[in-house]
Amino acid sequence: MRRLHPDTLAFTLLLGALGALPPLSIDMALPALGHIAASLHRSIGDVTLTLSLFMAGFSSAQLLFGPLSDRYGRRPVLLAGCALFALASLACAVAPSLESLLAARFAEGCGAGAGMVMVFAMVRDLFDGHGARTKLSYVNLVLGVAPMIAPTLGSWILALLPWPAIYATLAVGGLILTLAVWLGLAESLPAPDTGALDLGRVAGNYRRVLGHRLAFGYILINGLAFGCMFAYVSGSSFLMIQLLGLSAGHYALTFACTALGIMAGAFISGRLSQHHIAATVPLGLGLGGAALGSGLLAALTLAGAPSLGLFLPLLVLTTLCYGLIAPNAAHGALHPLPEIAGVAGASLGFTQMAGGALASALVAELNDGRTILSMTATMTLFAVAAVLAYVLMVLPAERRHEEAAAAEEREMALAGLEEG
Repeated sequence: MRRLHPDTLAFTLLLGALGALPPLSIDMALPALGHIAASLHRSIGDVTLTLSLFMAGFSSAQLLFGPLSDRYGRRPVLLAGCALFALASLACAVAPSLESLLAARFAEGCGAGAGMVMVFAMVRDLFDGHGARTKLSYVNLVLGVAPMIAPTLGSWILALLPWPAIYATLAVGGLILTLAVWLGLAESLPAPDTGALDLGRVAGNYRRVLGHRLAFGYILINGLAFGCMFAYVSGSSFLMIQLLGLSAGHYALTFACTALGIMAGAFISGRLSQHHIAATVPLGLGLGGAALGSGLLAALTLAGAPSLGLFLPLLVLTTLCYGLIAPNAAHGALHPLPEIAGVAGASLGFTQMAGGALASALVAELNDGRTILSMTATMTLFAVAAVLAYVLMVLPAERRHEEAAAAEEREMALAGLEEG
């Protein structure tokens, strides 16, 4: 059976679709929360737990899927995850109560977690150096389409059908992805690690990732940058609709503009990588731009000047900077640990979701109902923390790595002279 070649556009689109399961599952369901609450006779606060349970399943399952993929391969784990996502989405569509819906959403999140881990691991298996950075950039470019279309798609479905149709649509999407993986993806793992599921080995591999200063520094940068962006996502509705007075349609259009920023950043990163520009260039520009844009947003908030004309360009700047940061940080996290790429990918995905969850919790907790300072201050906090992680952790580790490599080259050269 003919499989997709890793260098093809179809392969990139499939990886992007797998990585897009979480934003599609979260954002498509947002317009339906009120409908679900009315249908199941529960409060809107109770129904928002469907988002929390999905994120909990998504983040926790990655820690299991990583070692499983190192043991059994990427393809079988990915097939199992996509099938679980499809079945759990169908269970959401027929759930008779909130409790059963919450359980199904947790399982749906677990299935979506397989896609995120396997995207990272497969890129690390198949590509190296500039090729890996380019592929991750273009996967992020495809992935950026999801938050642009998901809220509008959910609204269109609700205009025609009751809320279970949203989850039925996700179930169909999960089934299509399962078939696409089965028919189109070959196994990418060079050699399965038969001891990867030993509990001591699993704990040791995760300790190895956490103790690897360079890899963990990049993992931290990715999680903090995602937290900066997710602070905007979680506060965007309050900002655009409550404070700026936009209609739901105009809000969706504005949200799409900022999501387009992610795609633009990912595209620029991919082009720079194709021209063999060092990762420090897009990463440095992204980190500096995100801190600058977030800081200016916070300053405008404190000055009492929240207007769409001032806020939108800065929001697009920060999301564009995330598009620059994400693929390069992911590559930096995965590159040093190819033999445990599944565990490294799981750590990357888990930390990313933890950063998003922490940022959204801060935005909700600090929101005073009058200003958007909780959003802009949280964005600034996470952006500055990402810069500090780069300066204090990654750059010193990179210098030590370069010095060690240079010393090894000198020793090999001396050995060659002595043999001569």
